[in-house]
Amino acid sequence: MQGLLDRFVKVRIVHMADVDLAQFQFDYDLTWSAFFMHVNGTVYGRFGTRSIAGPMAHISVEALKNAMMRALDLHAGYPENRDQLDDKRGPEPRFRRALDIPTLYRRMGDRPAEQTQRKGCIHCHHIYDGWNNTAYEEGAFDQDTMWKYPLPESVGMTIDVDSGNIVESVEDGSFAAEAGILPGDIVVSMEGQAIISQADMQWVLHHAASDSEVEVVVERDGADAPKTLAVSGEWKRSNIIWRASFPSIRPHLWVRAPELSVEEKSELGLGADDLALKVTTIWAGAARRAGLMVDDVIVDAGGRTTRMDNGEFHIWLKLVYRDGDSLPTIVLREGERIPLLIPIM
Repeated sequence: MQGLLDRFVKVRIVHMADVDLAQFQFDYDLTWSAFFMHVNGTVYGRFGTRSIAGPMAHISVEALKNAMMRALDLHAGYPENRDQLDDKRGPEPRFRRALDIPTLYRRMGDRPAEQTQRKGCIHCHHIYDGWNNTAYEEGAFDQDTMWKYPLPESVGMTIDVDSGNIVESVEDGSFAAEAGILPGDIVVSMEGQAIISQADMQWVLHHAASDSEVEVVVERDGADAPKTLAVSGEWKRSNIIWRASFPSIRPHLWVRAPELSVEEKSELGLGADDLALKVTTIWAGAARRAGLMVDDVIVDAGGRTTRMDNGEFHIWLKLVYRDGDSLPTIVLREGERIPLLIPIM
């Protein structure tokens, strides 16, 4: 690894206050992210992927090494390969700096002397917080913006973690399967962009329209094979409760309620596919005043009685309800079904 590192000029960015958001466009909810760039700002690739599976589920040191080597190969071929790199930088953002975002500036901009301290630091996820809060303030929040940087799994192909570009498996009936992508294929490019990591694949999928075609070139048996992913519907949706910016998406119930196990449900006379969320934490006084208590088991939420886990429940809530609404709820408490009407904030 050290030999590879020595071939790069390394810069560490630890807070986002004055970072150029036009140059550094990536998934701002990541735990850690890396850019590989030419001195002129041309982006060779990105590295860093996370999901509900955890911060290390999709990355490894070996994957980073492979991404670095591919970035060096692209650098050696530059500028002749510029056409493979042009779209690795996205459209100009509305706000060029974090403190240009109105709601974020009002929150953090009056503490410039503290920006190098933890209490004054603008974290990566604060960018999404600022975008979301500004959109709500302007009455322009779009629910589709909840779904960011979908994994290759969203189109049906799981990528081998260490290689970062080899298809490990393909889900039957998925977009990838319909496109003719096979396990063992090496993803060379997507939409004409050279691929060095899963993060590069996510970059392309993030910018693809929900109903569109994504051109993919895979290497199979030493030869390039063009494929077309014909995507449609809600393929970008996933469990996003892991995202640090998730609380900035409204509304909130401010309750944590993990799903009961099948065995626990059975003990309460519930089926495996029934809704059963046990309240373990209540952060909002309004929910307590409405009568909700720790250890209550939510078995009906707004008329929905089919199973959801905690993350699915909160995502569903944000999709269906708005600020100021109330959630009709039935909870099990000591064997009794109790109806509640819980304010949503």
